Amino acid sequence: MIRLIPLVICTIISLSLLLSGCNMFNPLQKPEIGPAGAPVETKANPPFTQRFVPPPGELYDLEATAGVIFEGILKNNWQQAQAGLRTLEQLWPQTKALLGDKKGVKAGNEALEKLTAAIYGEKSIESYESLNKFMASLSDVGKSYKLSPISDIIAVGNSIRTVSFYVESNEWDKAKVNMKQLENTWGQAKPSIEVIGILGRITTTHSVVKQMKDAVDAENKGSITEHVATINEQMGYIREYYRGK
Repeated sequence: MIRLIPLVICTIISLSLLLSGCNMFNPLQKPEIGPAGAPVETKANPPFTQRFVPPPGELYDLEATAGVIFEGILKNNWQQAQAGLRTLEQLWPQTKALLGDKKGVKAGNEALEKLTAAIYGEKSIESYESLNKFMASLSDVGKSYKLSPISDIIAVGNSIRTVSFYVESNEWDKAKVNMKQLENTWGQAKPSIEVIGILGRITTTHSVVKQMKDAVDAENKGSITEHVATINEQMGYIREYYRGK
């Protein structure tokens, strides 16, 4: 009888663990309220077959158009900025029709309204900020395309534009901070875009980003301008390679 006591105790403990384990592995229900109000709204995942479709090519075209607009803003060439804006305004409705209600679309609408007002008002800072907000919203859209690097490509473009803007404005402290951000953004993006077909372009971009950081630290505007031109070319090739893939 005494020998049976440890066996009974072990059996009770095992049953307790088994019952508690069942609760541990049950999925938690989403709370209706948190300490400061309602939790973030979440949308149901699309069907499995829809999660891995390529992004519409228009997203790549919008990234290319952003470069045209930004150059106009940077050089105070408002005719160029407005021409780029008109192209963007034509592309965006076509793109939205293909995106549906993906995260980032609403923010894109709001940023585009501000961008239009800023460009026609010929306001450099507001134009640059609104353009980057618009493109950031497209980067958010791109995250839903799991097998595409479009989100990373747009994020790198935004970082390059930010550094360029502050260099041109001679705001070197901001340029240096954002150059570090560009390094980080490129470092995160690089693995997602590395394929044999454009490996040389990626290697060149990686090298130039490193050189550009040294130039920003040295506040060498002439060298930075050359590096940005090289990155423009390489990222343009990378963008066109992935368009439609």
